[in-house]
Amino acid sequence: MPKGNGKISVNVVMGGLGAGKTTVILSLVRQIAGPDYRVIWLKNEFGDVNVDAALGREMGLLTREVMNGCLCCTALGNLEDAVSQVLELEPDRIIIETAGTAHPAPIAMELKRFPQLVIDSLVEVIDAMHFGGFTNHDIIRRSHAKYVDFVVLNKVGMVDERRLDDVLDEVLDIYPDTPSIRTADGEIPAETVIGIDQEALVRQLSIAEMEADTQRWEHRSRMQAFSYRSTAVFDRNDLAELVRSLPTRDIYRTKGVVRTPEGWQLMNGVLSRVTWQPLTVEAEQSELLFIGPYAQDHRATTEERLKRLERRS
Repeated sequence: MPKGNGKISVNVVMGGLGAGKTTVILSLVRQIAGPDYRVIWLKNEFGDVNVDAALGREMGLLTREVMNGCLCCTALGNLEDAVSQVLELEPDRIIIETAGTAHPAPIAMELKRFPQLVIDSLVEVIDAMHFGGFTNHDIIRRSHAKYVDFVVLNKVGMVDERRLDDVLDEVLDIYPDTPSIRTADGEIPAETVIGIDQEALVRQLSIAEMEADTQRWEHRSRMQAFSYRSTAVFDRNDLAELVRSLPTRDIYRTKGVVRTPEGWQLMNGVLSRVTWQPLTVEAEQSELLFIGPYAQDHRATTEERLKRLERRS
């Protein structure tokens, strides 16, 4: 996989909470990484628990994290530090996964300050099941869409034809000139989003224009997170029942590395839907993360319920 103009290529993967960004990234990594081609996954996460690092370890993938903030605002300074540290590792490619609320303008602007880098593509992952629930489309239409090179419409197998048609209409309205691909499980051909740096939309934008977009951007998505750590063994059904009972308007994303009687598992929750994935790499303790606009309002009661589950284990 050649580098863009002799520089280190960067792909930025954006999308709402639970859209499937991590799944798309791991699909790309499986296709392009190898003994002679080093890909580093730089991810932004709310809270202080990086659950997805367990997936990186499963694949032998090197990860770096920017925790406790959104890359387009509170954690932007941390992005510069993280990229500088990654460059010391001499990667062939960097894939950046943003938090669910990130705006592309300040991220692209920051990356353009590094002469060693070339932005290959900015990819938007859309969840066909929940698209429209977390995002103000008018804001995206005015300032977000002009940065996006490719749209991945994910989880299309989980919706009926009517819902899919509605989502496609919305996507076409927001991204009328942006190519897109549909996938049921986050698997996409790498060549669709890798190696297009010469045609990337961000190449057409000046730093001044990005700064103007950043100044106009109002960070209207309130987002909070809290984490829970435990050495206990959790029953999967009990934990899934707890997650499904949470108020989805206040907490709509949960994830965790969990020790269960069946072994270590990766738990993923989007609204009331919970899935599990076995892990071969063990952790020191279970770590759970709860994210949503009013997550902190439910921290005390959720922690008490988790402690009761510990006592039952």
